[in-house]
Amino acid sequence: MKNISPESRLVDSCVPSGRIARLRRAPLFVVLGMALVVLTGVVVVQAAMPDLREAGSPLRQSLAMLGGLLLLVPAGFSIAKRGGLSKRPPSWFVAHVLASAAGLAMVSFHAVGGRLLSPPGVVLALLFFLVLQGTLARIFLSPKLSQQFGSRPPSYREVGSSDRAALAAIIERKRALLPRLDAQASEALFSPNLRHALRHPWLTLRYARLAAIESRLVGARRGAGTSLSLWRRLHIAVALMFLAGLAAHVIVVVVFAGYAAAGRPIYWWHLAAWGA
Repeated sequence: MKNISPESRLVDSCVPSGRIARLRRAPLFVVLGMALVVLTGVVVVQAAMPDLREAGSPLRQSLAMLGGLLLLVPAGFSIAKRGGLSKRPPSWFVAHVLASAAGLAMVSFHAVGGRLLSPPGVVLALLFFLVLQGTLARIFLSPKLSQQFGSRPPSYREVGSSDRAALAAIIERKRALLPRLDAQASEALFSPNLRHALRHPWLTLRYARLAAIESRLVGARRGAGTSLSLWRRLHIAVALMFLAGLAAHVIVVVVFAGYAAAGRPIYWWHLAAWGA
């Protein structure tokens, strides 16, 4: 019988292979449906509903607000996953995908007729990039991601004698640090998260550096390669840029409505007309 580590059994029990396959295909159908909804909305607004052509009309502004709230779900997913608060990562991931697609459809309906070469247009372009990049990653890079799990030997390489000594030293240093981070954790299964970083930032950084050296020694990231790592970091960086742009846009149109109007009548709902 093949010897499977406890870490591998834990991963495989949390994310069944059938569910991984379904999640890999789901974004493609969601994005296709979202594109159909957006196209239908554009046609309706431009042809049959001239009163709604303004982006700040009650319906389109309301949809933008609802869409903006939905687009915060992925941020919640990231915090829950890195904070050790999520006991059902697959469900959170499904919510991440569906909320992103629905949010993009609503925000796109709000932005119909606007200028792409403008600050709000750049924010919308970042959102489209995130959805497209996430879809492509789930379809094409997921097989590489699965190779990192402990139950898949090709993810690792044979450690030489010199590296074995270095690896033993790294593990001992990790074991010495771990009780100060989490006294109940096992070194073989422990991974620092946001909660540890907030409580013990310096210790978490030291432990994470040791874990990165260990991964490099055993070749844990060899199966995925640098493409997956760079793809993920780019997704997170663009997501942060999008959230910052979304917050700035909301603040400008709701609080600095006078500045946003640029001398035109302020016809949308707002709290203050600063900047007139």
